[in-house]
Amino acid sequence: MSETREHAARLLRAYQEQEKRFVERRFPLEFAPEVPVLRELYSQSKGLHWNPETDIAWDRFDPSGYDTATREAASRTWSRRAWSVYPGLTESTALLIRFCLESGSLGMDAKLFLSFRPAEEAKHLEVCHMLAERLGGYEADPGEAGLARISNHPFGQAALDGDVPIEAYIAALGALDDQLDLNLYLSHMQQAKDEVVRVALRLIAGDRARHVAFAWAFLGSRVPTLDAHGRAAVIAAVSDMLSNVILAGYRNTWLLPEKSREPWLAAEAETVRHGLGASTPTQERGVLRATIAQVRERLAAWKLDLPRVEHAELGTV
Repeated sequence: MSETREHAARLLRAYQEQEKRFVERRFPLEFAPEVPVLRELYSQSKGLHWNPETDIAWDRFDPSGYDTATREAASRTWSRRAWSVYPGLTESTALLIRFCLESGSLGMDAKLFLSFRPAEEAKHLEVCHMLAERLGGYEADPGEAGLARISNHPFGQAALDGDVPIEAYIAALGALDDQLDLNLYLSHMQQAKDEVVRVALRLIAGDRARHVAFAWAFLGSRVPTLDAHGRAAVIAAVSDMLSNVILAGYRNTWLLPEKSREPWLAAEAETVRHGLGASTPTQERGVLRATIAQVRERLAAWKLDLPRVEHAELGTV
């Protein structure tokens, strides 16, 4: 009982400290663009909207053409994908809140763009759910502790952590994780044989491409002005995301601990075989390595050195 009270007290003190740190500063409320690229991405978001229910030709999607085992496998694949999409709702909302409370009248371009992003993440989640339901039924829970733990990271809470510079957070989640997610969607789209699945992947990838472009444009406007502490925080956040999240299997099933891989890996193999929206482990390995190289090269342009990581299966990455 005393431990519970102590935990509650610590939590209350943390919230009180956060309230002191995040005091909204509104005036002067400026609307003029600060970073034209970010304002253009906001303009694109206003015009490039789509409806998961009406802009995907669901009447052309015929799951009955696949046997029961294939439908169940694909539904598992799309269910797991939904779990990895869901955090975007909290991440984007928390990031917008932090911008509003921390930057005062500055950062209007980022705030405007981020006002659209949760709605886009919601559409991606809806598409994953709709595909899983049509294929065999959405699974709401991994049913396995290891996979549940690896799939559940407090990214939304991290966005509100004032001790982590906002540039570091966006570098880790936007420049690395979103970039990998985009590249994987593009790979899945190349492998997809079903027309409806391919359209669904293309619509999600189009939004994700803007999310990635936002991250890199924002970093380009901020990183050159960071001091040594800020620059070190960016590298630390990206390194932590790579080592403890990405390489632990957050995006790639074949990187999960062996006890957690099955039957999810088998489900993905069946999904790939029938072109229902997945890639083989070999294809994903290529995507992962290329993404890490891509991120490392772009960071190097700002003289930020992302350290190499040793991995039991991948070697040095």
